[in-house]
Amino acid sequence: VGLWSGSVMLVGYLMFPWLQKFFWTLLTGSSPTSISSDIQGYIGNVLVLMSLVFSILAGNSYTSLYGQNEALFCALFAEVSEAKALMEQIALVCSGRPFYRSALENIRRYVARDLRRLDRPPSILCACKPRDDPLESILYLTSVGVPSAVYETVRSLRQRRGDRLGAVQRKLPPVQIGLLYVLGGLNLLSLLLLSPLHSAGTPVLELRLCRALFALVAGALMMTMRVIHELWTPVGGAYNVDGVLTVMIRGLEDELAQRLKGRTFSDTRLPP
Repeated sequence: VGLWSGSVMLVGYLMFPWLQKFFWTLLTGSSPTSISSDIQGYIGNVLVLMSLVFSILAGNSYTSLYGQNEALFCALFAEVSEAKALMEQIALVCSGRPFYRSALENIRRYVARDLRRLDRPPSILCACKPRDDPLESILYLTSVGVPSAVYETVRSLRQRRGDRLGAVQRKLPPVQIGLLYVLGGLNLLSLLLLSPLHSAGTPVLELRLCRALFALVAGALMMTMRVIHELWTPVGGAYNVDGVLTVMIRGLEDELAQRLKGRTFSDTRLPP
């Protein structure tokens, strides 16, 4: 976020005269000239309207994405806790049985191919066939005729997985993010047209002040958009949960690896 904002501020400050001349020529078809106070007032009203639309859309997008991110954190904590409970129950109920190792392998496959895969679309993870579902395989191994004691734990874990997949699913379409960038650019365009022209009669201090203010506004808009974009992206970035998830399941993965090697643990002596 800081790198993008700083880069846009620097480019905006250095390219301000060229941008002003380019867009003036593009919109009017003539070289830049001074405009009347009526036109300045009209452009100012356009700037106010664009700023209002941008603030409403950006504020609603941020609120929605932040709520989605919070729901994802809660869903992941609940799902990891339920996965740990399933592993402990498998260790207690199935230890010593022929399918014990297969049940642990299915839990590890669930963690590696489902719980960790925040980068894959949730609809694809949810659409897998029952034969490819490691939780379904655990039910098949532990149930003969009637559901076993593991059934309720697996059923609860599936509900937690559904909550997580629903929280990861993007609620805002890419067109809304693109619209926010367009509205931010229109704000900067209006600000360019309202700025005094670079001519021989314009004081240097005023020109420097306008360039600095334009660069600050451009950097602030980019910072706002990058924060919203970070929240919109499911993995990577400062606001996402992939780093927290790695820490959360570290103990689960370590204990699974140790149990697959044949080690056993009491309630008070778990792997470091």
